[in-house]
Amino acid sequence: MNKYYLNKYFVYYQMNMSKKLNLIYLSVIFFLIFSNISFAQVEVKEYTDYFKTYEFSDPNPIPIFLSNPKIYPYFTFDGYSLIPTQNNFKVIEIENNLIRVLIAPEIGGKVLGAVDKTSGSEFIYKNEVVKYRNISMRGPWTSGGIEFNFGIIGHHPSTATPVDYNIVKNDDGSVSCFVGNIDLPSRTQWRVEIKLNNNQSSFMTNALWYNPSPINQSYYNWMTAAAPAKDDLEFYIPGNVYLEHNGNARSWPFDLKNRDLSKYANNNFGPNKSYHIVGEYNDFFGGYYKNDNVGFGHWGEYIDIPGQKLWLWSQSRSGGIWEDLLTDEDGQYIEFQAGRLFVQYSPEEKQNPISNVNFEPYTTDSWSEAWFPIKEIGGLSEASKFGALNVIRGNDSVDIKINPFIETSANLEVTVDNKLFHSKSFNTKPMDVISFKIKLDSSNDFILKVKNLDLNYSSDNKSRIIERSFINNEIKKDSSSHKTLQIAKENIYYRDYEKAKLNLEKLVEKDKYNIEAIYHLGELYFRSGNFNKSLEIIKKGLNIDTYNPSLNYILGVLYKETGNYINSKEALGWAARSIKYRSNAYSQIADIFLIERDFKKALEYAIKSLEFNVKNIPSLEVKAIANRYLKDTLNHKISIQKIYEIDPINHIIPFEEYMISPSTKLLNNVRESHRSELINQTYLELAIKYYNKGLIREAIKILEIGPDDMLNKIWLAYLNKDIKIIDDTLKKHKIDFIFPFRRETIQTLNWAKSKFNDWRLEYLLALNLYGKGRFMESINLLSKIGEKPTNSIFYLNRGKIFEKQGINPKNDFEKAYTLNNKNWRISRALSKYKYDSKEYMKAYKILKESFMNDTSNYIIGMDFVKVLLRIEKYKEAISILDVLKILPYEHAGEGRKLYVDAHHGLSLEHIKKNKFKKAISLLNRSKRWPETLGVGKPYNPDERIENYLLSYCYEKIGDKSSKKYLSEIVDYSIENIHENKIENILGYIAIKKMNGEFESDNYIKNLSHNHGITSSNIKFILNFQKNKIVSEYLKNDFIKEILTLK
Repeated sequence: MNKYYLNKYFVYYQMNMSKKLNLIYLSVIFFLIFSNISFAQVEVKEYTDYFKTYEFSDPNPIPIFLSNPKIYPYFTFDGYSLIPTQNNFKVIEIENNLIRVLIAPEIGGKVLGAVDKTSGSEFIYKNEVVKYRNISMRGPWTSGGIEFNFGIIGHHPSTATPVDYNIVKNDDGSVSCFVGNIDLPSRTQWRVEIKLNNNQSSFMTNALWYNPSPINQSYYNWMTAAAPAKDDLEFYIPGNVYLEHNGNARSWPFDLKNRDLSKYANNNFGPNKSYHIVGEYNDFFGGYYKNDNVGFGHWGEYIDIPGQKLWLWSQSRSGGIWEDLLTDEDGQYIEFQAGRLFVQYSPEEKQNPISNVNFEPYTTDSWSEAWFPIKEIGGLSEASKFGALNVIRGNDSVDIKINPFIETSANLEVTVDNKLFHSKSFNTKPMDVISFKIKLDSSNDFILKVKNLDLNYSSDNKSRIIERSFINNEIKKDSSSHKTLQIAKENIYYRDYEKAKLNLEKLVEKDKYNIEAIYHLGELYFRSGNFNKSLEIIKKGLNIDTYNPSLNYILGVLYKETGNYINSKEALGWAARSIKYRSNAYSQIADIFLIERDFKKALEYAIKSLEFNVKNIPSLEVKAIANRYLKDTLNHKISIQKIYEIDPINHIIPFEEYMISPSTKLLNNVRESHRSELINQTYLELAIKYYNKGLIREAIKILEIGPDDMLNKIWLAYLNKDIKIIDDTLKKHKIDFIFPFRRETIQTLNWAKSKFNDWRLEYLLALNLYGKGRFMESINLLSKIGEKPTNSIFYLNRGKIFEKQGINPKNDFEKAYTLNNKNWRISRALSKYKYDSKEYMKAYKILKESFMNDTSNYIIGMDFVKVLLRIEKYKEAISILDVLKILPYEHAGEGRKLYVDAHHGLSLEHIKKNKFKKAISLLNRSKRWPETLGVGKPYNPDERIENYLLSYCYEKIGDKSSKKYLSEIVDYSIENIHENKIENILGYIAIKKMNGEFESDNYIKNLSHNHGITSSNIKFILNFQKNKIVSEYLKNDFIKEILTLK
């Protein structure tokens, strides 16, 4: 049975592939279809369902700022199951008579899948298993559905874990499910309303994202939807260029080899594909299955959603392996992604027009998108949230096929040369297939409009091409202040705060009048909680320009944070002269009046703030709080309702309702509003929100209601000024997964440390300081702790931090190992230290013991193989690799490299002993791609080393097939001259042997032209060409060895 397309009158309902169809339910649906009756309203169900689950586990206690500081304070996971279990997950099902949408609030709040009930096809791919694999920023990720990503490039940190959610039945009969969470590093709040209307075959995702912090944050949003990958799939994505992740532009849809990339089947080359398609002003994109005559699409106004991305796994086994890794029986998928920016940008040195973007303080962004099925229209030429159409142009006619998504009275108008050429009124029902044929010569351009379906199509594609340039225009050797400033801002928006600080400090030293650089540098020090340094920098800037609004804004925020409220209000008043800062400056002033208990003034300035930003959520919160203190119950209720209208899962709503009218029911509402994975963080964030407004009573109450968490209790002790709470919590809690990161917590931990003598408080403060980039202060604190602790994780983490800062970690790693030699992370850290110190046999002993403790641990297994290769125990390495099962991350290839290195090493041993037949067998084996190592075979892998050695071996035993291998080297080298690899030296040698010196010299000239002569690889090849010796430029020991074979 075809899973994606059944007879149009048969509704295919499948919650789990192992379950039987519910015949009664199907009978009702058949009755409704055949009696032409619509549902009176959207149905919603919340239930628990069982899924075959490949779980994730083994959280990593090493602070993530050592590997990815951009997402501290989250922690990663290293355990991924090969054997499934049956796990239950909460599912929210919303459906009308046309489509069914499933939502998984415990898996990142994603849309789990969506089905067109009129055709039985999935228009959002649903994975029937929950198969977590190491792909996201924190590790675990599952394929399928629609994933919501906010904050910074990558699959967001809560993509695999529970988020907050709420279900709302709207007055018009529609149903909304709101999902959302906090992005901890930026402290921004994201929400997505998944909404299904009555009798409509598209559903909406209405996004809200706001920055309630007083400083700039990184900006990134993409919605990642999945659809089945099939050979008959064609993509309809308007544009003439696609961008790579680094911003480089390439041709779309036809590439330089004239392959039409908009056809899935034509992408059967190369690695995985990321096409960010740009260049045309349009509101839609999608795909269509030509054989099944169904498709899928996305709509979002270009002004809001200019980003269109197509992600394809490679059609070789390097991509196919991920089908097996991510699902059991549901097949491969593609991703069609929509974003607020042109590209998911990863900066590099080369200049191009793309950059990262800034999210300004107190800014609220909101936008809407629609997701829809299409059928029996043959393709997609235009779409809106109300309908889709396809236009098929013939020599003397135009075929128009329409799928309405709503029931309405519509009117088709075709104009030619600004004159009405054809008009037709008609009635629509959702998912009807409406066809028109119009006689029109192919030489005539025309404009087609369908009123009430909001469809607008022009046959002149050029009319929608935008003039924006996406081509690289690098200004070479530009070392101006402007460029340095641009790079520093790029660093900030990419959360590379240390690089930004270095660039800005150099710039300010060089150009003391660069006000913008001074502002950004002052903000960076504020971000780190180093208020004195920030004040010093900002005051210097104000000595140059006393009215500068940016400097005054940061100064006002600084003074507010340090309790200097008179000067804070004075500075914020100057900042408010600028429209850029007016709303958030007034909002900050409103906070100060709350702190000063002047509730009328707080209300006044909150209202003034809202005049310039009606969605300033912190100001709306001030209004609610001020009205409560003024005992204005009605306006308190109105203020809460206004927050609810914008952000219905804001935690302040149930808490404020509880504070104005305490009851058990309302207290339960507070608790039930915190549903995410890290509720300790959401409670603490809410408490600090009140603390920053001087409302200590409320902050204490929140922490008392919330979970018994170590850091939250330390905060509770600080607010109550009660050290007994600290004593109690230190006795009860471990520190292994406590990761302080907020600037406010630095003060709290300093107080706790001053009142209570315990190394754990110093350690937590050191983590907080390190996470804020205050490395030396952190190191000093950690050093002072000395050898007091008996916690192995402390020594592991201190050693890792010391190592990162260039301090010898030996004592800490050895102490951790002494305390717990069964912990694989400790064994790994110590063995790596020994390996790097060239104490290979000690590393071997540690890793062997650790691997024997758990032979399923492929991370330790790979480290063990690495040390075996170093001590030339190639047979043992191969024997381990033969049984190791590696679950990789998205771009990993370590297992395959170890496999190749082991076979190369052993084959070279045999060659040196003239055992050429054994070497040949090993070299042929090294060309295999065992998928248990976590990597599938790509198209046209580089086998030049193997072929060079095979040629050598066959030549030594007098077998003429040696030339066959040289020919393969020649072919690969010429075809892949764009690759700057050291293996190109083998191409040079093979070409010289096969085609002569003239051709080999030409090959080197072409390599130099493509890659320049300054890279170490080209330098080496040029030196080898000239002197026939292995030069110092070469760092690859194995290549050195095979080049010196006699």
